[in-house]
Amino acid sequence: MLKLLLGRRKTGKTAALLRAMGENGKKRPQVLLVPEQYSHETERLLCRSLGNRGAAGSEVLSFTRLYTRVLSETGGLAEPVLDNGGRLLLMHRAVHGLSGQLTVYARPSRRASFLRHLIATSDELKSYCVRPEELTSAGALAGGPEGERLRELGLILTGYEVLTARLAADPRDRLTRLAEQLGKSDYGRGADFYLDCFTDFTPQQRRVLGELLGRAHSVTVALTCDGLRGDHPAFAPARWTALALLAEAKARHVPAEFETLTGRADDAPAQLRALEASLAGVPAEPVPGRDGSVRLLRAESPYQETEQAARAICRLVREEHYRWRDIAVAARTMDEYGPLLEPVCERYGIPLFYSRRREILDTPILTLLTAALDTVGDGYEYDSLFRYLKTGLAGVDPGDVDRLENYALRWELRGSQWSRKADWSWHPEGYNV
Repeated sequence: MLKLLLGRRKTGKTAALLRAMGENGKKRPQVLLVPEQYSHETERLLCRSLGNRGAAGSEVLSFTRLYTRVLSETGGLAEPVLDNGGRLLLMHRAVHGLSGQLTVYARPSRRASFLRHLIATSDELKSYCVRPEELTSAGALAGGPEGERLRELGLILTGYEVLTARLAADPRDRLTRLAEQLGKSDYGRGADFYLDCFTDFTPQQRRVLGELLGRAHSVTVALTCDGLRGDHPAFAPARWTALALLAEAKARHVPAEFETLTGRADDAPAQLRALEASLAGVPAEPVPGRDGSVRLLRAESPYQETEQAARAICRLVREEHYRWRDIAVAARTMDEYGPLLEPVCERYGIPLFYSRRREILDTPILTLLTAALDTVGDGYEYDSLFRYLKTGLAGVDPGDVDRLENYALRWELRGSQWSRKADWSWHPEGYNV
């Protein structure tokens, strides 16, 4: 049976899931699935809510840990899995092996950035369960330059999959393999599964959920949205996910029901609740007075925003006696604000824990090696050369690198100009001197 638990924030969805786990724990196994980053806190919440005895028959898993649990029964867990460097090397090998058949991608295929783009494209296609042969077929139907791109992309990804099947598995295939192995395993048969803290599910994840629907006693999914008939765009991904799960249950002839929770148990300040309601499109009652829970500041640049945040953090710690760990900084995208946070927090003496994944190829020593190879390979192009010099491992003073970069940009130095024997006679200030 599939049950959907819908409701906005603080309507008691998580509490309802934990209550159901406590009530059913003595009857059958209980499994709570959450995203990877929530697993530790959810385990603590489970123990705190149900107690040691109540939590004994329950477990908290992520999709990755579910994969480990199932393959420990069916076998194959010890098979080698590619890391990011291995994926890059196999993609290069796949492209190199098809070099004689490529026209559209023949020249870009020699660049490392193109290989990374191919891997990112492969990841996206795998998450949506799109096979390489489907790209090849679509290319044949489309025709023209666009069809040729699709056909060549299908060929490259087919070659990559052949290599991964022979040498080592691609980590992005884990969920696909999990869905396949669930049919051979008895894991979860007759158990209750609960899913919380997800906004939506990829087709890969929905395929796993479909397999669970066919074997579990029940699958309960909590989604943050305003109901199946809501219309606010902020809740659209969760609403579409709910409709997709209902369609999956119908296709598998599994009974389904949904419940929308409306009661709110919110201890947030009144101004913060009013702001949330207004952002979600719900008319909010005016809140008299100012309690300081919401402050709106204006900044001229992201750097100034970061400075204001650092000053506010210092004030909270030094004047209101907050602890550093009680404070979090959120941004729309950390691609822009992440590089600013680290130097600003260091200057203000703020200990910063910046949770992020780093590509192994972005570490200084590997950046030095790959940039050196790219510099020689592409004939001393600007990007490759200065990526090499800016690693800090090239033995060149950072100030000299900056001055050289300004000179190179002013006089558009490239290619053989770097290695010519004649002296550079161009003035660093350009023609204006």
